[in-house]
Amino acid sequence: MKVLQWVAVACGMFVSVSAAQAADATDGERIFSEICSHCHNSTSADKIGPGLAGITKRRSIEWIDAWLKDPSELVKTDEYARKLRESNRYGMTMPAMPIMKDDKKRADVIEFLKTLN
Repeated sequence: MKVLQWVAVACGMFVSVSAAQAADATDGERIFSEICSHCHNSTSADKIGPGLAGITKRRSIEWIDAWLKDPSELVKTDEYARKLRESNRYGMTMPAMPIMKDDKKRADVIEFLKTLN
């Protein structure tokens, strides 16, 4: 009986931790509005950077995650990232944003980007 109680408690803790880590599109939209929208539209229209409507259809979630985490690093190893920089009318690579070093916040932004399809 004690073993079953321990398993139930452990499973409950796992579910709580997993729920706390789940990506939140609402938080992602807030981050996008506060930070990303200075350079990006949530439509297909370009600003300083490209419009992001449909981005999760054009690039994999893994690619987007790597780009948000450290764009300059991805440019070193990824041909598409290099072409993206070269095609920027200002010759710019998106700067690394300190908030994007946080896995949860990056996941939240990606979850929001999924809604732009």
